[in-house]
Amino acid sequence: MELCTQLNYVRSLSTGKAYFYYLSKSDEMCPLGIDRTRLRAPKGGYAEAYKGNSFVEKNIAPQDLAYSNPQFIEECYVKPGVDYIYCAFPLRVRANSLTPDTCSDNEVRSKLSLLAKTYAELNGYQELARRYAKNILLGSWLWRNRECRKLSIEVTTSDSQTLIIENVTRLSWYGHWDEASAECLDKLTVYLARALSDQTEYFYMDVKAKIGVGWGDEVYPSQEFLNEREDGAPTKQLATVELLNGEETVAFHGQKIGAALQSIDDWWHEDADKPLRVNEYGADREYVIARRHVSHGNDFYQLVRNTENWIETMTASQIIPGDVHFIMSVLIKGGLFNCSKAK
Repeated sequence: MELCTQLNYVRSLSTGKAYFYYLSKSDEMCPLGIDRTRLRAPKGGYAEAYKGNSFVEKNIAPQDLAYSNPQFIEECYVKPGVDYIYCAFPLRVRANSLTPDTCSDNEVRSKLSLLAKTYAELNGYQELARRYAKNILLGSWLWRNRECRKLSIEVTTSDSQTLIIENVTRLSWYGHWDEASAECLDKLTVYLARALSDQTEYFYMDVKAKIGVGWGDEVYPSQEFLNEREDGAPTKQLATVELLNGEETVAFHGQKIGAALQSIDDWWHEDADKPLRVNEYGADREYVIARRHVSHGNDFYQLVRNTENWIETMTASQIIPGDVHFIMSVLIKGGLFNCSKAK
C-alpha cells in the first residue's frame, strides 16, 4: 500500500493544561506563584575559552573567565508551611484511529480502516491502553516533579469510577505492581481500551496528583519558548494558567503532558530497555539518535506500507506483531502522513 497525497489522523488523546496549586486551611485553591530572580552565574561554557571543536584557545585574559554572566530568570518554589501541592489535568479520549480523518485515496482509507478493525478484534487496543494507563498512574507526566517525598494519583473517569494509587514512587514501568495498584491499572486499562475503540460515546477523565513536598522545594513547570530576547524581561519564563479567583499559577503545557503519556514505544528493539515517546522515526532525545532510522527499516512509513501483509498475518496467526502496535500508536498520536507528489 502506497501512502496518498493527503492523509491525516486526528489525535485520540487530547490533554489540557496541567495546573499546580495548594490548598489553604479552608480548602481554598491557592496558586503557586512565580519568583523573579537576578543572579550572577559563573562562566563555564566551552565557547568562553575555546574556538571550534579542536580546542583552539581564544586570546583572553585570565580575568575574563572570572567575570560573572548576569541572568534574569523565573523560578517557582513551595511556600513555607505547605506540605502538599497538587497538579491536575483533564484528558479526552476519542476513537480517532479507527479511520483516517482526511484521506485522498479510498483504497488507502479502506485498508487502514481494515487494519484498525482487525487490530480491535484481536484486542490490540488493550495493550496500548495498558501502556497509557501506566503512564497516567505512574505520574510520568509530572516529569522532574515526580521526585518528591510522597506521591499519590487520583483518576476520575466519565463513568464515575474513582481510582487512587498511594505511594506511586515505589512503582515503575517494568517493575512489580502490588495487588491494589494492579487492580487500578486493570480498571483504567479496560476503560481506555473501550474509549480508544468505541466511537459511540464521549470519554473523558480528570487526573490529579498529590505531591508531598518540603518547604521551599523547587517546582518544575513548563517553560515558555522565547523566539527573541526582550529588554527587561526574564530570559527564562514559566508557563502559567489563571485560576478562578484571577490569580496565576504555574502550569504544564498540554503538549508536555501528552509527550509523557505517549512514551510507550519499546517495540523499537527486541532488547529495548525503555519506552520512547511515540514518533515516526523513534527519536531518542536522551541519546540524540533516531532508533527507527530509515536504514533500519522499522520507521512508521516503511511499516505502514505493508498494511495488507499485516492484516493477512494477524488474520492467519491471531497474533499482533509489535510493529503493528507501533503503527497504531502513531495513528493514535495523530498527524499528517502525506506522501509527496511525484515530480
